[in-house]
Amino acid sequence: MTASAEDSEEVPRKRLKFRCYKPHDEHLQGKQLAQVEATSIDNTVTDILNQASSQSADIDLNTLAPRKANWDLKRDVEKKLAKLERRTKRAMAEMIREKLKSERDIVAGAANEQDAAEDSD
Repeated sequence: MTASAEDSEEVPRKRLKFRCYKPHDEHLQGKQLAQVEATSIDNTVTDILNQASSQSADIDLNTLAPRKANWDLKRDVEKKLAKLERRTKRAMAEMIREKLKSERDIVAGAANEQDAAEDSD
């Protein structure tokens, strides 16, 4: 391409916009944007807070609180643990019965030996 071809194609220039900067140059002062006034949101915020406070009494805090990471595991294992607890209690009761029975047999055996010793005297 030649220089004349480049000149014929104009590249659009970006326009300067001064939002927060006040230029000192008189030529650039015309490109300064008008100051935007912030709107007051006090009434809006007050209305939203009033609505939220009236709704807060209706909300259950347990449903808002996040569940623990393992809540589903506890739920699934709970049935199995209940079954295991029953079996454990049954096994412990059986062991106690066996121990009492063996102690009774020992006491009965000792009593029989004592009776046998008295009879032989």
